[in-house]
Amino acid sequence: MNGQPLILVVEQSLHDLELLNSHLGILNFSCICTKQGVRAVMLAQTHQPDLILLDMKLSNLSANQVIDDLKHDSKTATIPIIAVTPLTTVQDDRSMMLTADDCITKPYDFNQLEVVISRHISQLNS
Repeated sequence: MNGQPLILVVEQSLHDLELLNSHLGILNFSCICTKQGVRAVMLAQTHQPDLILLDMKLSNLSANQVIDDLKHDSKTATIPIIAVTPLTTVQDDRSMMLTADDCITKPYDFNQLEVVISRHISQLNS
């Protein structure tokens, strides 16, 4: 997609989904977005994004199941997954996020988000 890194954004909140899509576009990332875990797995397999931002509070398929499905598929196993969790549950969710490659909290700190994404994208390019 125009040489821009492709990010799959999986976010249950439509407001946050639109906010992330807009902000990532400003940072010159291409995005594909979904609110559903099942669709996230299909989009990742089809589009092979450079990185996945995954809301850990999905409703139709647990985020842990999404991670498990992606990490056990040879097409998607190496895609970095950044778990997104509410600030209040970060300590409680530590154990369930062990399979993600990184973690950020909500509400989104866009400076932190940019640093984390840039670190993973630069690792892919090296």
